[in-house]
Amino acid sequence: MIQRWLGFTLQIVVATLAVMVVTLATQIRSSTAMTGASLVSLMTFGDILKYIIRWWTQLETSISAVSRLKSFGEKVKSESLDGEDVKPPREWPLGGAIKISGVSASYG
Repeated sequence: MIQRWLGFTLQIVVATLAVMVVTLATQIRSSTAMTGASLVSLMTFGDILKYIIRWWTQLETSISAVSRLKSFGEKVKSESLDGEDVKPPREWPLGGAIKISGVSASYG
């Protein structure tokens, strides 16, 4: 949400500066080429600032995620108990089957 708000604020600032440039250009009667170049430069500057803000907020989000993972790893105890790390022997069956014999069922 902060990223969107900052992006919107930057766009408003760039739009305000663009209106000021156009107002000055019409009042001073400067060349149209210079006015156009300054407007393009201003919009490019606004885009670069927007990408910097986006990059910064993503960096902060990633750093906080790493911090949460680090604190989770440090605070949470392991759930494995002593003796639970038993490995099955080599002769452990490679396949399995269920045999049912001598079973009857009725509804009464």
